[in-house]
Parts: sequence; C-alpha cells; structure tokens
Amino acid sequence: MSNVHEKRQKLPLGQRARSVPCKRPFVVAVLATVVFYLGLVCFLTCAVVFAISPPEQVRSPAYAMIGMLPVCALLWAIAYFKLRKATCPLCKSTPFLDNLACKHQKSFRVKPFNYGTTAILNVVCCQRWRCMYCGTPFDLLKPKKESGYVAYRDHRGLVEAKK
Repeated sequence: MSNVHEKRQKLPLGQRARSVPCKRPFVVAVLATVVFYLGLVCFLTCAVVFAISPPEQVRSPAYAMIGMLPVCALLWAIAYFKLRKATCPLCKSTPFLDNLACKHQKSFRVKPFNYGTTAILNVVCCQRWRCMYCGTPFDLLKPKKESGYVAYRDHRGLVEAKK
C-alpha cells in the first residue's frame, strides 16, 4: 500500500516563484501590449488584403490601412509607457522592455522574440515570468505574504505601524 501523505520535494529558494507586491502595473502593461499586438495583426491583415485585392476594389483596404496607422502608433505609445511603469520589485528594472544591459544567466527567450516579449507571452500563458536582469521568478497568482506591518495614509503621507 502506498503512503498517501508522501513528502513533496521542496524547490530550492532560487527556483521558487515570488509573489508581486502590487499586481496592477504588470496586468495593465501586459493588457496594453496584447491590445497593441492585436492592432498590429489588424494592420498587417489590412496590408495583405490591400496587396491581394483587385485594382478596382483597392480603396476600402487602403482606407482601413491608413486608419490603422495612427491607431497602432497610439497603442504602441500607451503600451510603451505602461511597460515602463511595470518594474521588478527586487532590482527595479523593467522586465518587459529590453535594453543593452547584461541579461541574467537564468533568463531565457523564445528565439524569434526578445526577452521582453518572451516575458509578456509567459504572463499571458501562465501568469509567471522571470526578470531578465536579476533572474528572479515571479508569479501573478501567488498571494503576497502578510507582513507584521500595516500601511496606511494620513496627513503626512504613507505611514507603517506594527499590528
């Protein structure tokens, strides 16, 4: 008879995903980026329809393609600024935007994409990502730990007090 309460192997501390103190900037950034990607797909679809349509029916795809250019530019700007606001809780870098800084050896990417796009796709698929600069894994679904302090606002700003 097998033991029902078998001991589960705990992952080492470096491999366990951390919770995020404030999930909202990450969720908004990923949502804005996904909307931008959908707008980009719409623009590319209009371009393909424009390319394969007969010459006498070329006006409507052309108008749609011209109309999608400013929409895509606006969606890109919104997504870019939202991605800049989503910073890693540990190293304060932007885990969804690439720059020329050295990447952590534990960070990974899917080959046609960069590290930031891979992190966004990980959040969309499984609500987890790894910061490409400090290598720490994060989980959006993991509840944050209760600390011994309570934060509240008064006339002086943010104040922390023991429970």
